[in-house]
Amino acid sequence: MKHHQTRVAGRLFSAFALISSSCWLVACGEKNSDQPLIPYAPVNLSINITNQEYVALRFNNGAVALPAKGPAGDGGVKGVIVVRQSANTFLAFERNCPYQPYDACALVSLDRSSRLFMRDSCCNSQFDLKGQVTGGPAPRPLKQYSTSLQGNLLSITN
Repeated sequence: MKHHQTRVAGRLFSAFALISSSCWLVACGEKNSDQPLIPYAPVNLSINITNQEYVALRFNNGAVALPAKGPAGDGGVKGVIVVRQSANTFLAFERNCPYQPYDACALVSLDRSSRLFMRDSCCNSQFDLKGQVTGGPAPRPLKQYSTSLQGNLLSITN
């Protein structure tokens, strides 16, 4: 009888381990799973970083916001924020906040007073200059796009 109980206990443990690992893989029960993803929109931007309108990109941690549609090209759902990490490294993020992205007011901007982080004034989520959540209800980091620097021309794509 003990052998049978040991096998049953072993099977129960195996089933529990499988369920636990499955939940871990799909974020079972986390707030990420109940939040809609930011919709897809084309991103194909090209800017000359030496132009006067992009003067903030001449300094590390400088940032500029680009519109969704404009002279630089297509910029995602609600536009793109470009952040200079170093002379040759730039990051680009979707301005559509990942918390309730279908709300009209879900727009991320550079904090006007400090310029050291980004914020969605609608839900008050905060993000560092690498797009990571630092406060508020946002369930995930900002959506990031690819950047490529060739001379003075910065390309941003998805």
